Amino acid sequence: MRLDGCVIRCPASVGDLAAAPRSGVLWRAAPGRLLLEVPDVARYLVSDGNLVEIEPCGAATAGEVRRFLRMTPTAALYLQRGIPVLHAAVAADPAGHAIVLAGNSSVGKSVLLAALIQRGWGLLADDLAPMTLDDAGVPVAVPTWPEMILWPDAVEGGATSVADGADVTEFGPSGSRRAVGREASFVDEARPVKAIWWLDAHGFDRIEVRGFKGVSRFEALGGMAYQPRIASALLDRASYLTVAGTVADSGIPIRRLIRPRGRWTAGELADIVEDGTES
Repeated sequence: MRLDGCVIRCPASVGDLAAAPRSGVLWRAAPGRLLLEVPDVARYLVSDGNLVEIEPCGAATAGEVRRFLRMTPTAALYLQRGIPVLHAAVAADPAGHAIVLAGNSSVGKSVLLAALIQRGWGLLADDLAPMTLDDAGVPVAVPTWPEMILWPDAVEGGATSVADGADVTEFGPSGSRRAVGREASFVDEARPVKAIWWLDAHGFDRIEVRGFKGVSRFEALGGMAYQPRIASALLDRASYLTVAGTVADSGIPIRRLIRPRGRWTAGELADIVEDGTES
């Protein structure tokens, strides 16, 4: 956990938030509160951006409870502090700038991040990327923890070397995902955002790059939100508009990077991101 001042109580008795005005599958939200239930793992109650109470299930391991804490509950902590969170991985280029790799689950964010790490880039975040403004009003990506989450075919395929010598842990249903520790690559300080790539996939064999201009830049940032329904329930609108408006009005390039489904393209995508970062 990278949040200063956060108190974690585990085990704790977690209530139901029965009168919460906002809810979805497995979650309820009220002002300053989020209740999340992860079946067979734990119930998490996140409060006021500084407290997490956890009621583990009997069969859950401490590692499983901690790993799911690093997902939606951590996003809720940032959101309650007025910090937008993107569904993105973040790499640090050789010059120390943050390169945001956004996209939906399974689109290839972590695999692309792994390819860049193999080329000597740093790791700021994987899957969940808080973004805020520094004291000078510059958009910065906030580091989370030195760990990546990969599907088994990525670890066993083109992203093999990123796991070499790393602490690899199986988790999820039947060990369906791999947590790869990358302490040596971790960048433990906020870095200014230089570029944002929004990953997608299509049924063609070509890779496409499309830029965003004007109001579409602002709209694109909204599309990159982590758990958008929960973000809408928790994040103060003024805080979001301040950060998103600053990014949209800046010279930070926002590009759509669309890869073909059905073939390994991590190296090609890494080439494009490197070229775009250097230009």
